[in-house]
Amino acid sequence: MKRVLAIAAAIACSGLMWGGAATATAATSTALVPGGAPMVRAAVSGSGEPTISENWSGYAATSTKKFTYVHSEFVQPAVKCPGVKDQFTSNWVGLDGFADNTVEQDGTFAFCGGPTSTTPEYVAWYEMFPAGSVEVFPVKPGDVIDASVDYTAGQFVLTVSDLSTGKTATDTAACASCERASAEWIVERPAGCNASFTKCFLFALADFGNTTMSEDIARTAGSRAEGISGFYNYPIYMVSPLKRGFISLDAPGPVDNATDSFPVTWYRAGTPIPITFGPRG
Repeated sequence: MKRVLAIAAAIACSGLMWGGAATATAATSTALVPGGAPMVRAAVSGSGEPTISENWSGYAATSTKKFTYVHSEFVQPAVKCPGVKDQFTSNWVGLDGFADNTVEQDGTFAFCGGPTSTTPEYVAWYEMFPAGSVEVFPVKPGDVIDASVDYTAGQFVLTVSDLSTGKTATDTAACASCERASAEWIVERPAGCNASFTKCFLFALADFGNTTMSEDIARTAGSRAEGISGFYNYPIYMVSPLKRGFISLDAPGPVDNATDSFPVTWYRAGTPIPITFGPRG
C-alpha cells in the first residue's frame, strides 16, 4: 500500500506550530556520550496531525512485512558554528525507532567543537540503540557518504562508507528484540548523555543549511527494493517546544520519485532539551 501523508502547507514554514509542551531548561554537557535515539514524538491533540518530532526529520516507511534493508547516499553538509555550545546534527539511515524502542542505524555526526564551540567537526558512526554509538572515522564537508543497514541470516549488517576517500566501516550484530517494523531516512539532533546515561538531553540543531538524502530505498522480506514512495510513508518535521506550542527547527521537502531523494532545510537551532531514555545496553 502506498501513501504519503497529506499535511498543511503551513508546517513547512518556520513559524509556530500547535502543541502543549512546556519550555525545557537547557541541560549540562558534562562528559557527553552522543548518540542517536528512537523518535521522540511531540505532543499534539486530535487525529490526522502531521508527524512532528523533537529529534527527527525526514521520512519513515512502514509495511505489513518486516524490513530487511535500507539505504541512502548523501553529501556531507557543512555546519556553521557561531560559538554556541551543544549544537549537533546527524544524517543517517536505519530500521526501527519510528514506533518502537530500538534503532539499527548508521551515518554521520556534524557538531560544533573546540573550546569555544566554533570548530566544525565531522565523523561517521554506527549504532544499535539502546547500545551507544560507535564513531569509526572522520569525514569532511562535501564527501559523498553511503549508508545502509542489511538484515541477513538473522543478523544486522551496518555499513557506512565515505565514497570520496574510500574509508568504510561495517558492524555485524544480532538483536532478538528488534522488530524491523520501519525504515527511516533521517536528519536528527542527537542526544547527549553522561557516561552512565542517567542524564540525557537533545542537542540544539547545528546549522547545516540544506542537505539531500538520495537513493533512498528499502526492502521487505521476500520483496524487491523500492524507493520511499513504494511504501506507506510519513514525512517527519522536527520541532522544539515553547511555553505554548512549538517552533520548527527544520523540514523535509517532497520526495523526488525519479531519484528517490528529498531535501531537508534548516530553520533554526532551538535549545537543548532534557530527555529520559530507558536502560542502555
